[in-house]
Amino acid sequence: MTGFIFRDAQIVRNQINALIAIYPELEEDATLLADTLSGETELERVMEKLVSFVRDAETMAAAVKARKDEIAARQERFERQGNSGRKIIQQLMEASHQTRLTLPEATISITAAREKAEIIDADALPQGFFKTERKPLSKEILSALKAGEKVPGAELVIGESGLMIRTK
Repeated sequence: MTGFIFRDAQIVRNQINALIAIYPELEEDATLLADTLSGETELERVMEKLVSFVRDAETMAAAVKARKDEIAARQERFERQGNSGRKIIQQLMEASHQTRLTLPEATISITAAREKAEIIDADALPQGFFKTERKPLSKEILSALKAGEKVPGAELVIGESGLMIRTK
């Protein structure tokens, strides 16, 4: 179905271009152009189909996101369960003074504690023991540029126009 909507949109786009090529004065009168397009093309029908297509796609995207969030929450629950089970196994191994236990399905071993660095105060770390991430502050840069300030490495440009679809 997607292909048909896009094909219909291309047909209407070609019809619009042909009408404007034949009657260039249509570009100067927005009302006349709208009336001509309404009577001579399927613009409104195609737009209705496209709005429906967009809404369906956005609904599906929201549903997939909600499902993804549910699955992520489920994953976290299972990870917590696994961690709880591991803690209980370790506690039982330690209580039974076992460092190794061989079972039909698995071999369980208590590993020696490893050294690790615990950061107490990250600000006190000397150069070479941390990395700094450079991330532009886009909002602040935009404000400065709008205020007429020069910001090296940035310039104020006009982005692309957007589309708003209101259905309520």
